[in-house]
Amino acid sequence: MSTKIGVLVVDDEAYVRDSLAELLRSEDMRVATAGGAEEALAILARKRFDVIVTDLKMPSGDGIALLEESRAVGIAIPILVITGLGTVSEAVAAMKAGAFDFLQKPVDPDELVLLVRRAAERRALEVEVASLRREVARLGTPQYLVARSPAMSRTVQLIDQVAPTDSTVLVRGESGSGKDLVAAEIHRRSPRAHGPFVVIDASSLTEDSFEIEVTGARGGKGGRLAEAEGGTLVLDNVGALPLSVQARFLRLIDAQGYVSSGSARERETGVRWIATTAQDLKQRVRDGSFRADLMFRLDVFPVDVPALRDRREDLADLAALLLAAARARISGGSESLVGLDDESVETLQSFGWPGNVRELSNALERAAILSAGRPIDAVLLRDVLEITLAPRPVSGAAELNLRRNLEKLERSLVLEAVAKTRGKKREACDLLGIDARNLGYYVRKHKIRDEEMRQASEG
Repeated sequence: MSTKIGVLVVDDEAYVRDSLAELLRSEDMRVATAGGAEEALAILARKRFDVIVTDLKMPSGDGIALLEESRAVGIAIPILVITGLGTVSEAVAAMKAGAFDFLQKPVDPDELVLLVRRAAERRALEVEVASLRREVARLGTPQYLVARSPAMSRTVQLIDQVAPTDSTVLVRGESGSGKDLVAAEIHRRSPRAHGPFVVIDASSLTEDSFEIEVTGARGGKGGRLAEAEGGTLVLDNVGALPLSVQARFLRLIDAQGYVSSGSARERETGVRWIATTAQDLKQRVRDGSFRADLMFRLDVFPVDVPALRDRREDLADLAALLLAAARARISGGSESLVGLDDESVETLQSFGWPGNVRELSNALERAAILSAGRPIDAVLLRDVLEITLAPRPVSGAAELNLRRNLEKLERSLVLEAVAKTRGKKREACDLLGIDARNLGYYVRKHKIRDEEMRQASEG
C-alpha cells in the first residue's frame, strides 16, 4: 500500500486544476483531479484520499456543497477550500461548515503544500486516535499503558496526579519509550479531554515557520494555537527546538496571549502546555543550547517514562497488545489478544530494547508477517531480533538456560566490540547496533569491570 499523501484536487478550470496537481505531485503526493463536486463524489466512492483541495465557486456545485455532501455519505476527509479575492465571508461560512482551512487566490505554493501536509497529519492522527479509542473501549484500559512494573506504575500515578490540573507538564524519556502516549493520556484524563489535542514537532520550527505554523501571525491562518484552543498543545521533541525560536515560546507561555493575522487585539492562548523530550534539558542549558528560563517554564511537573529495559514485568502484556494491533493492521480486521508462551516472553525480556516500545512494536510486526498466522514462538523471535547463541557442547540442563546463555553472549559481544574499536565507545555502539546512551546499561547489566574494558580496548 502506498504511503504517499493522497490528494483530490477539484476545480472547474482545467488550467488551475492541472497546475495544482502538478505542484502536489512534485512534492511526491498521489494526486487525482475532478472538474466539479459530482465528479469528485464519484471518485471518492471508489478511491481513498487523505485531503481534498477544492475551489469554492464552481458552476457544477460549490465547495461547500461538496463538503456537505461528502460528510452526508460518511466521508470524513479534511477539505481545503480555495477562495477568490473579496470572498472572506464565504470562506468563513466554509469553515463553519467544517472545512479544515482555506486559501485565497492566487494560491501561494508553499502555503498550499504546508496546509495539505498539515491536513494529512490531522487525518492520520484522527484515524489513529479512533483506532486507539476502539481498542481502549474493548480492553477497558488505556492502550499500551501497561503498568505491572514499579517504574511504569509510578508514571501512571504521576499522570493521575497532574491530569486534573492545568499545570504545564514535561514528559521525559528515551526515544520510542511512549512519551506521546503519556501526553495523550494526560489529555484524556483532564477536564480538557473533549477539546482538541494538537501536536507540534518542535524540531521542524524556524523563525519564519513559527509565525505561520504556531501563531498564524503570517499567512492569514489561525495557526496551531487557535486550533488547540480549549484543549492541549504538545511541543514534541522540545529539546531540539532551535535556540532562535525558544525566546518566542518563552514570551508566548509567559504572556498567555498572542496576536494573529488580521487582528489588532491580543488573543488568549487558552491551551494546556505539554512538552516532550528525549534530551537532557539541564545538560543543554549547561552547554548553552537551551534557555534556562524556558526550561523552568516547561519543567513545572516532570513525568518520566521508563525505558522498556526498566519495565520488563510489562513485556508479556505489552507484547500481547502490540502483537494484536500488528496482526489487525496486516489482516485489515480485528484480532483478539493472544499471549506469548513463557520461552517467548523470556526471549523478549533478555533483549536490551535500545529502541524501546517502538522497537518492540516493529519486531512483533515483523514476527507477525513471518509467522503467516501461526503462533509466534521463541525461535522466530530470536531470528527477528538476530539473537544468535554460540554453539557449545551440551553437558547438562544448566547449559540450556536461555537467559543465562543470552546474557553471556551479550557480555562477550560488548567486550568484542570495545576491542575491535580500540575503546571508541561510539564506534562500539555502532557495531552493536545500539544507541550510544545505552552502552553504560549493558556494562552495568553484565557487571563488566573498568579493568576488563581497559584490557579490551588495549587489545
